[in-house]
Amino acid sequence: MTGKAWLSLIVGLCGCAGLGLAPRPAQIGGVTMARETFTAPQAVLRVRWSRPLVLSQAFFAYNPQEFATAALSPDGQTVFVGSSAKVLYALRQRDGEVLWRHQLTGGLLSEPLYVPAGEATGEPLLIVGDDDGMLTALAPKTGEVRWSMQLSGPVRTQPTVAGGLVFTTTTAGRVYAHKLGTGKWVWQYERETPDGFAIRGGSGALVTGGRVYVGFPDGYLGCLQAENGELLWTRQLSGNATRFTDVDSTPVLMGDTLFVSCFAGGVFALDVKDGSTRWRYELDAAGQLAADPGGERLYAASATQGLIALDRKGRLLWQQSPSKNGEISAPLTWGRYVLFNSVSSGLLIVEGASGELVQAFNPGQGASARPSASASEVYLLSNVGVFFALTRG
Repeated sequence: MTGKAWLSLIVGLCGCAGLGLAPRPAQIGGVTMARETFTAPQAVLRVRWSRPLVLSQAFFAYNPQEFATAALSPDGQTVFVGSSAKVLYALRQRDGEVLWRHQLTGGLLSEPLYVPAGEATGEPLLIVGDDDGMLTALAPKTGEVRWSMQLSGPVRTQPTVAGGLVFTTTTAGRVYAHKLGTGKWVWQYERETPDGFAIRGGSGALVTGGRVYVGFPDGYLGCLQAENGELLWTRQLSGNATRFTDVDSTPVLMGDTLFVSCFAGGVFALDVKDGSTRWRYELDAAGQLAADPGGERLYAASATQGLIALDRKGRLLWQQSPSKNGEISAPLTWGRYVLFNSVSSGLLIVEGASGELVQAFNPGQGASARPSASASEVYLLSNVGVFFALTRG
């Protein structure tokens, strides 16, 4: 499909059986599993507006994919989103009208970060890293560049801000700290990128308690001192694997437990102080994680197993897998729901407690990027580069 994207909002019985998802899951050994059946979903969301961001596809793009995630201004009036077309847009939230656009040096495969005024700077900033390794701070109202820094390797995760510093990771196995107000380099830490196969993506930085927790392509999780980058400890998660060793999940903290996944090693619960293992759940092709807002469940994405839910002790609660195998995005918790995109099926909305599918939305050739959301709306970019604003149905 080139140019225009065909829109299909699945709200009835027709055309849904192929998803292989069940609103009334069966119980197998006490674990909720999906059946190969489907009944009419609930009307959780409906399309409010859409805007094409990629106006043409390369002639060889048989299965195009887009990986950018949108960010929303704190007042809810502006949506910031880019795409592989190397343009960052500021869109008016109510109707998708373009407020300004900024030409990037590389495609955008990550999520911008909106930093309110007062975070070590007198004005708000929009921080964005692109696939060319350029980290840029913009004025959110106008798109004017405040500073920019060239990093080594593509930026495919959202930057993090703490203590007047902005922390950014790249797929080259590096984590950087820059002054938020000026972009001045403070420190960087790097590990060698392993030879052979690696997974597209990367771990963002979790900054808490004066420490930075970040995963690396060589299968290690590192804990660094936030102020100077001093290495406090590392933890090897990939076991004996020699390929696909990537720790591509941004760590998640619940209480004093750090949750992280390794593509080859599965999902780990670690002591936040020293990285010692509390439990491990073996999950093939383990990807990004998300925590239940109430702290009762952990959701993990897998390129081969779909989405799973674990309790705080690492016990499987349910599994939800599209029948068409393919990668899925990082999960997003949204009230009582968990949202994730399937490369082939588009947006899937499930109940967080039960794993029950309640709605599916295919924007045309699926979606690969993690959706984003406000209290009442959900935003997603389709694989053919059409951006959608969905509102409660």
